Amino acid sequence: MARSYDEVTAERRARLSPEARQQRALFEQAYDVAVQVIELRERHGLTQAELAERCGMDQGDISRIERGSTSPTARTLQRIAHALAADVRLVERAT
Repeated sequence: MARSYDEVTAERRARLSPEARQQRALFEQAYDVAVQVIELRERHGLTQAELAERCGMDQGDISRIERGSTSPTARTLQRIAHALAADVRLVERAT
């Protein structure tokens, strides 16, 4: 009988080394931040350049954050959040 995609994915995740699990978690966090920045920016009707101007940053910095290709500092996240009338929060993840 064929296995589902979810079953195969779960098996592969279970075989990851601790280092690979940590890298995956960091990637997922960067992706989550990127999605939140994009959604809030679009909800406010801003372009990347407009958001960057409000934050005192370059448009390229916003682009890299939205692509998940960089990990913004806490201060950078605070600047973006302030420009988007949002808060930066730590949320306990399910274990």
